[in-house]
Amino acid sequence: MSEGATLLARRGVLLGAAGLLAGCGFRPLYGSNGAAAVAAGEPSVREQLLSIRVAPINERFGQLIRRGLLLRLGTGIGGARQPVYELRVGPGVAAEGVGVQTDGAATRVRYVATANWVLVRLGPPPEGVMSGQERSIEAYNIPANQFFAADSSREAAEQRLAATLADQVVMRIAAEFRRRAEGHAGEAVAVPVIPPVSPGDVVPQGLSDPTSLLGLPPGSR
Repeated sequence: MSEGATLLARRGVLLGAAGLLAGCGFRPLYGSNGAAAVAAGEPSVREQLLSIRVAPINERFGQLIRRGLLLRLGTGIGGARQPVYELRVGPGVAAEGVGVQTDGAATRVRYVATANWVLVRLGPPPEGVMSGQERSIEAYNIPANQFFAADSSREAAEQRLAATLADQVVMRIAAEFRRRAEGHAGEAVAVPVIPPVSPGDVVPQGLSDPTSLLGLPPGSR
């Protein structure tokens, strides 16, 4: 199943659960801001999410996160049509070989990925309105002498990491928009310069070369 189809299925489940809980006073996270906020002409959480553009993120893993963010914000791959905010994300990935055999080859790789993010209100000058850091852990096995299978497992793990981080970022932003709509003040945050991080440049802990995770000679990947 494609990521888009999986996301639609997940949203369907969430919408169904929201309908069941509505009678108990549950309010959907992406719903309206309440009668007072609507009367004041304030945008809904959903409208605010649709007004977020996502800044480019370097490297393949960053592109996976950015694609996931665009889908979850609801703007589509084209991005926000009338952006009010810009979401800036700096991802990082560390890998560790586990299940190391006597010859030094690992049979399993564990990824720990983080996403530092800041949401900036556009305009002269730009204003940081919220920020955070999300974290996710994934792992995949390395079958003996099955390099294509190992590559496929690695790519699937990276896709799961990116999807989880995108989920966490959007949910955190939506929850903060909801909290502020209910009258809780938010503090301005600094607008940092987030340096690009290349997951391919991260050497797994305790290993001299990341290619050794797959039992391949250096420079073959």
